[in-house]
Amino acid sequence: MADKGRVIILNGGSSAGKTTLGKTLQDLLLPEPYLLLGIDAFWFALPARQLNLETVDPGYYKWASTVENGLAYFRIIPGPILDQAMRARYRAIAQFLDEGLNVIADDVIWKREWLLDALEILAPYRVFMVGVFVSDAEGARREVVRGDRHPGWDRGSARYAHHDAIYDLTVDTTTMTPEQEAARVKAALDSRPQGDAFNEMRRKFLGRGSAA
Repeated sequence: MADKGRVIILNGGSSAGKTTLGKTLQDLLLPEPYLLLGIDAFWFALPARQLNLETVDPGYYKWASTVENGLAYFRIIPGPILDQAMRARYRAIAQFLDEGLNVIADDVIWKREWLLDALEILAPYRVFMVGVFVSDAEGARREVVRGDRHPGWDRGSARYAHHDAIYDLTVDTTTMTPEQEAARVKAALDSRPQGDAFNEMRRKFLGRGSAA
């Protein structure tokens, strides 16, 4: 076990600041090597046609946009191909961990089945689960600045990402700088190298604890 890598999962909605936090953590956690294997690296590996909401094949995913109390909520509804790709992603992360490399995985867990896959595949490893939050107003502002997100993507993705998740630590990127957030994560890792959240979720959803 000592020779295997550790994975830090940064889970949250789109525009919450996960990737920026991950990159800042990479520098802060030196000299230990941490590779950033975020969901975007796999999402953008899909064929270009499947990244276009107007041309996507339902086998990859469907999408829905609703309005609740005057606020837009955008949702990705994964299809079997996207499910397959995300399960393969967790298996790829496991391969890096088996080689003794640490991983930071910024994630948007769109459905419970993705979480269950992670709980199964990453059970033999040290996992530290971080929830990344941002205020609704700031998330919506960032979404506009990015200019490549359907209205309500930040709000809807946050709803689904956090729905079933239990965390070892939560950070709020609304006012904290990436350096402050990363320092909080590092301090938590130093005091608790093995997080408890993954075991708690395995007991809750799978009826058993960690294989680690």
